[in-house]
Amino acid sequence: MKRYLLVLILFAGLGSSFSSGQNGPEIVDCAMQRKLVVPHVKGRVFDPSGAPIPGAEISLKSDGVQNAQSKTDSDGRFELKVPPGSYHLRAEMRGFEVTTAELEVGRDIANIVHPKALMVILAFGSMNCPWVTTSDKEFKELAHRHATQK
Repeated sequence: MKRYLLVLILFAGLGSSFSSGQNGPEIVDCAMQRKLVVPHVKGRVFDPSGAPIPGAEISLKSDGVQNAQSKTDSDGRFELKVPPGSYHLRAEMRGFEVTTAELEVGRDIANIVHPKALMVILAFGSMNCPWVTTSDKEFKELAHRHATQK
């Protein structure tokens, strides 16, 4: 049973958006965001350098109907209470590009073992790409990459 659980957890991570390059991991295509599976809709919103953004508007829609909305607090944190299901997340703030992601809210084997919060990165125009992740490694790479862009 333990071996089966490990295999499932490994397969859950195969949707990564990184590929190996000569200078370390690189983002393949910021327009091709994968669907994220989360137990709850909570997390933080950041600018491209990794600084939290207070006052960002967060909304969730399902089948074109708005189910919940909120604004981030002074630390960029948000939480939206919705029942399990498929949702379209939208994060926006004046001066930034809109960030969107598809979410599947509910428990699965991977998020029971290691639940994570959402990390939403808003972008400045075409300078960098908006992104939503639950991976600390992916978030750090994106923030580092955007902070070093000229």
